[in-house]
Amino acid sequence: MAVLPVAAREPDDYGAQLAVLGTKLEYLHPALRAGEIARRSATPNHPANTAGTRAYQEHVRIIREMHIQHEGWKRLLHDHLELVCNPGKGIAIGAMVGDAATGERANHPRNLHRRGAATERVAVVNDQLELFPRPVHRDEVILSAEETDQLQVWFLVSYRVEASGKVHIHNELSLPGEVANGYVTKWKQRIPLPTLEMDGIEPSYEDGPGEIDIPVVFR
Repeated sequence: MAVLPVAAREPDDYGAQLAVLGTKLEYLHPALRAGEIARRSATPNHPANTAGTRAYQEHVRIIREMHIQHEGWKRLLHDHLELVCNPGKGIAIGAMVGDAATGERANHPRNLHRRGAATERVAVVNDQLELFPRPVHRDEVILSAEETDQLQVWFLVSYRVEASGKVHIHNELSLPGEVANGYVTKWKQRIPLPTLEMDGIEPSYEDGPGEIDIPVVFR
């Protein structure tokens, strides 16, 4: 499958490159901001993966809402991947956590956490069909075999760094080309984006400083 070209006259002209895909920075950075806010709602007494899970959920939600509302895209559940899709262009966008090289043009980022087999399949353009299609809901789409075969799945890749009282979220919109052992080893195309900076404020809710000792009377 030929990759949709996103080359711009200037390599740093991310706006033109995003426009070719039918998206904008104004649709992507709000997702990262919402994810950071959701992350801060987790407390020390939540399960260890709560902050990251909440951030990911907000990344997906806002990416979907922005593209559905402003561009008429559709929700897509593709081989267990939660995406938003422009069926006319054969483009879909999901979310992924990257490593410290994320957003750096001279470096080669990888996903921070091991991905499932679905990411590897989209990297090689999986064209398997569902035997029993799900009901289609509003703002959702199910692709045909031909559309699935042509689908490009891009990921908003992000990596957060806390420094000097600030949170810096490095990010890019990139198209994986090869995945091995759950990690992206090659990108077909990358669009590094400006770093998003947020105040490193404390979470709005904190659990108590110590454990609560509740006496239990056994009978």
